[in-house]
Parts: sequence; C-alpha cells; structure tokens
Amino acid sequence: MNLNQITHIVFTGSVDGQATSAALMNAIGHEVGVTATQAFEVNKIDVAKMPACSVVAFVDLAVNNRDHQMTADFVARLTAAGHKLVAVIDEHSREDWLEVLGSFEGLEIEPQSQAAGVYKSSGAILKAVVGETANAQVIELCDAADASDRMDFSTHIGGLINMAIKSDIFNNARRVYMVKWFAFNREPDAQIIEWSQEYDKVIIPNHEAIKSSAKKMYFKVVRVTTTGLKIDMTTLMSDLYKTARIVVLEGMAFNPAEKKQTVQISIGTNDKSLDLLACVKTVGITPLGGFASKVNVELKDEKKALKAIRKMLRK
Repeated sequence: MNLNQITHIVFTGSVDGQATSAALMNAIGHEVGVTATQAFEVNKIDVAKMPACSVVAFVDLAVNNRDHQMTADFVARLTAAGHKLVAVIDEHSREDWLEVLGSFEGLEIEPQSQAAGVYKSSGAILKAVVGETANAQVIELCDAADASDRMDFSTHIGGLINMAIKSDIFNNARRVYMVKWFAFNREPDAQIIEWSQEYDKVIIPNHEAIKSSAKKMYFKVVRVTTTGLKIDMTTLMSDLYKTARIVVLEGMAFNPAEKKQTVQISIGTNDKSLDLLACVKTVGITPLGGFASKVNVELKDEKKALKAIRKMLRK
C-alpha cells in the first residue's frame, strides 16, 4: 500500500475523522494538506485552492444522505480540476459510495459498510490497512478513532481532541490544527491544553444546567433546550439516555433547505427497536435529516412528531 503518494486529506470533523486523519498523515510520513468538512458541506470546498494535481484521500466522509448528487458533484469537480482520488477511508456505506463513484477502480483504500461489515469506524479501516507495520502512534490514533465512534472518549488522544473541539464545535481551523499536531505528537501543546480547559469551564456547567431543567414527559421521554449554549452533544445525549428512552432536544442544527443553522427539534433514542425516522414520516412530516435512532424536524412539526411517537410507544 503506497500511502506516501497522498498529498491532501479531506476529512469530516468528528473525533474519528480527526484521529484517523492524524494517523494517516503519520503513516504517510510527513505533513500534507488537509481540509475539514461535513457530508452536507462538500459543495463549499473550493478544489481550485488545492495544490495542482493533488492526490486525495477522504477520511470519515460519508455520502450526503439527503442528496447523493451533492457528493457526486464534488467528486466530479475534484477530478475535473486535475486531482486524483485514491482512498475513501469511510465506514458509513460502501453501497452509497459505489453509487456515487460507479466503481472502486483506482482506489488504494475502499469504503466499507458499518451496519453489515467488520469495520465500525474509519480508524478501524485504516488500522487494518497499515497492519502490523504501523508504528505505535498510528495504532494509538486508530484505536482512539475507533473508540470515539462508539462514544468512548476515555482514550488519551481521543479525549483531548473531543474536549478541544467541543468548546467551539464549528471551528474547522481547530480541527486542522489538531490533525497536524497529533499526527506526530502524543501530548498536547499549550494551545490544545487551553482549548481543552474551555470544556471544563464552559461545557460541563452547561450540561448540568440542561440536565437539571430537563422536562420529563411520558414513557421515559425527556425534553431539553440547548439553544445558545455550547455543548458536547455526544456526552450530553449519553448522560440523558441513562434515564430516558427518548430525548427531545431543541437546539441549533444545519438546515439543508435554508443552507444555514436554524432552531430545530432533534428526537433521539438508544432503543434499537425504535425507528424514529420511519415513525415521523408516517404522519406526513418531511425530516430535516436523520436515521432510525435520531431524526431532526422543524420546530412547527414537534407536536405532530411527538404525537406519532407517543402512539408508537403505546404499542
């Protein structure tokens, strides 16, 4: 596997995406260009700003689940600009990527499917590729990435990345900085320590306030409001699920139709027997995004969605 041909990494901003990208850069052996994005924001990437004839790897980048064509158009723009895609290190859906790319010919690393496959994270995919020849830093980063995809931020590097980014969740410059730093360093520098300390000063007090004001509803359903507050969504939801079957969260999220952050209702569950996405669709609600365990709807659709979910829970 010739990883040192890669000159640019396009990655999503999850801890999995950051830690795996850092591991990939270490495996390449030197610093390369990096671009942080999300599946629903690839249309904003200016491929003309990449160095000419870049050899590109995607890390933890899923096909946009609401609009596959957006991802297809991005790949087409990348290729038309003279860049070459050689790796898709992603576990979300091999089938979606096959639809977008047409084939995996020319890929050194192919995407996998988390649901039905062996690999549950981008970190696990890369670890399998580099194998026993990888150094300790690469393995630790891959393991941290894999753990984070299961909401486990107890690893040394994964925990640092999580705390440093969650206090300023929309700051992609932080993500790029941390990928480059942790690619070749295990301990944080002064800047990352400062970002991490913001977590204890801001995020934790916000979480305590949100949990103490949670409104208990029916069938172990709770409702919370996070609008205007900096939070760690993964940790907050994990805490709420300890006593709730379903969490209704009012907060800011990206609205694909309006192409900006808007106040939305996010309804989530850790009950694998429930399909929230299918449930709200049955009553004529068009979700703003989501999947079986979590669905986003407009504020005006909250009551209608909860009525359908209450009916489902009674069965």
